[in-house]
Amino acid sequence: WAIVIIASFSSILFLNILTPLISDDFAYLFIYNENVRVESIGDIIQSQINHYYLWGGRSVVHFIAQVLLLLPPYVADILNTLIYIGYVFLIYWHVKGNGKNSVSLFMLINLAVWFFQPVLGDTVFWITGSANYLWGTFFILLFLLPFPLYRGRKINVASNIIISVGMFILGIIAGWTNENTAGAMILIALLYMFYFRRKKWLMPIWGYLGLVGAIVGFAVMILAPGNFERAGEGGLGLFLLAYRLFNATLTFVYYCGPIIMVCVVVFILSYHYNKNREGEAKDTLVRTLIYYIAAVAAVYAMLLSPTFPRRALFGVVSFLIIGAGILVYTIDYSNRFLRQIRNSVLIIGTIGFFFTFYLASKEINTYRQIIAERNILIENIIKSGGNYC
Repeated sequence: WAIVIIASFSSILFLNILTPLISDDFAYLFIYNENVRVESIGDIIQSQINHYYLWGGRSVVHFIAQVLLLLPPYVADILNTLIYIGYVFLIYWHVKGNGKNSVSLFMLINLAVWFFQPVLGDTVFWITGSANYLWGTFFILLFLLPFPLYRGRKINVASNIIISVGMFILGIIAGWTNENTAGAMILIALLYMFYFRRKKWLMPIWGYLGLVGAIVGFAVMILAPGNFERAGEGGLGLFLLAYRLFNATLTFVYYCGPIIMVCVVVFILSYHYNKNREGEAKDTLVRTLIYYIAAVAAVYAMLLSPTFPRRALFGVVSFLIIGAGILVYTIDYSNRFLRQIRNSVLIIGTIGFFFTFYLASKEINTYRQIIAERNILIENIIKSGGNYC
């Protein structure tokens, strides 16, 4: 465990340190829509008020982005890496629920995130992108974690009140992060509540309050005046809707097809080798479908958006990894053939990680050098009193 966690932390921290400020990072160094540099939390609050009324409602994640940009770079890099490790652990806990720990499962999840997330640089290493997607998905998975861990047991009144209030507050924060992923989060919570009812478990008060909080946070984000300012007066005609439907489907199949195929293969293996555990297999399939239904819903929620950037798939792929992981975890590895498949995937995946990590490091470093050369050029022109335009 120590070796795997240290290796994961070190590699992600290295790439974080290597990644320079990019694109929107420079804009968020300033109070939004004002030519004033951000120097305090008060400035960030003012910036997010402007942002809410003029651009969009993702106040929570953009607040995080501006805080990270305000901090010393090495502190921001460490925090970003810690959240990444937390994000992987949250996927791991969603997958295993109350089951036994498995270091091989944790390794497989790390490899799945590395290979299946479409644009890891945009969503993990770029500060503004990581705040929007990595941090946003972290809060969403944290909010959802009590649902897969719940087993219908009654808790005392004091604990119930504390957990319920905490879930309500966390629900507001998680619902206020990212449009399509937060919407899918609400759907997952609803599906889990239906699942609890089908199991005839005691319905948790914290589940209801968490849902209310999530809907409140989601509504505050969606109803931001800035969203309507950007939307303009253009309608959503039939031709445009058809084009977006085709584009969303193509994007989903192209970038998420491999992990869906993995899920299908694992399901076939699980069905073939776990026939003596039909009740458990049915329960496993239901839990997998909860995340897969939400992932599909998150994709087609993008029909309301004029563009579908690949980074918007971060939450979608996270849900797909959880769904596939649930099937992988419940396979009976006492079977030698299944154990050999798992070990082979771990070995080949680890070797592939080292090669791709080297290529990623090389590419980011090349970009970093280009940025450094541009900065020196601009500084020299300014010192000489020239005009670089």
